[in-house]
Amino acid sequence: MAAVFSLLVLSACGGGAEDASKEKGESGNDSDVIKIKVGHISPDDQAYAIGFKEYAEAVEEATNGKVQFEIFGNGALGGERELLEGVQLGTLDMSLITTGVVTNFVPEVAVIEFPFLFRDLDHTYKTLDGEIGQELLDKMSESNLKGIAFWENGERYVANSQRPVKAVEDLKGLKMRTIESELLLDMYSALGTNATPMAFPEVYNGLQQGVIDGSDFSTGVYYTTKVYEQSKYFSEVPLYYASATLVINQELFDSMPEDVQKVITDLGKEFAAKQRQINQDLMEEYKENLVADGVEIIPAEEINIDGFRQAVESVYEKHAGSYGDYIERIQNVE
Repeated sequence: MAAVFSLLVLSACGGGAEDASKEKGESGNDSDVIKIKVGHISPDDQAYAIGFKEYAEAVEEATNGKVQFEIFGNGALGGERELLEGVQLGTLDMSLITTGVVTNFVPEVAVIEFPFLFRDLDHTYKTLDGEIGQELLDKMSESNLKGIAFWENGERYVANSQRPVKAVEDLKGLKMRTIESELLLDMYSALGTNATPMAFPEVYNGLQQGVIDGSDFSTGVYYTTKVYEQSKYFSEVPLYYASATLVINQELFDSMPEDVQKVITDLGKEFAAKQRQINQDLMEEYKENLVADGVEIIPAEEINIDGFRQAVESVYEKHAGSYGDYIERIQNVE
């Protein structure tokens, strides 16, 4: 029932390629307005929302108002799986989706969320903005999704309601929520937890009701969505880096004039760097506020991260046949 309701909402609020093209009128006059309906899960004060608002304003200005956005944030149109399905089907035009969700439609993209894959953020950005990143974005077209750029969710840390986590043994037996990703389910199983797929809008209540004990979060998501109220232990073990894919319906994109396509893609890539910086700039403020609100933050230097790395070696072994070449290429990015 929930899925049907979400699709009905998307159908009502989204226009897809069909409705967006109608904005240009019967004559197809390119001077008419192209309205793009956008859904994402971010609260207004989180980097997704701030970055996308600035991007939308820049696109509208660069096209002299030819392109206009209607933005529905804070999960108003559902969880990320529903949003991405909406973009694919054309009942929603555009979204910013945590990349792990995209793997359900484009399995190759999962490679960038392998645990402990990147050396640092510089290595991450060079990979996502380079040849490998563009190759993965291009693959999305096969699923009627135009991947524009990889923005940032952030390094994903472990939060839970039961106890401080300083070693992999501390996770054993915990019910940990994850997105619907085979790779991440395997990671959590390797760490000794009971992995539970769950849409993000359900996480707060899931924690509150004890359906789950915890999940992984970027610092920004952890703070701005207030899930810290139900999971007071926050361990800075960087399980994996979570990007966010800026994606638009492929048919809608193809229907646009070439100059509009160029603005949308060029600014999408430009604002990837800006949105990442927004996210990084907010981190310290978030951490100070979390401590003030009673969260126990366990810093990386107090965590046996090597133990976590060893625990997930089986994940690399299991998926070597599908991702080995990509992993090697990413590791060789300088």
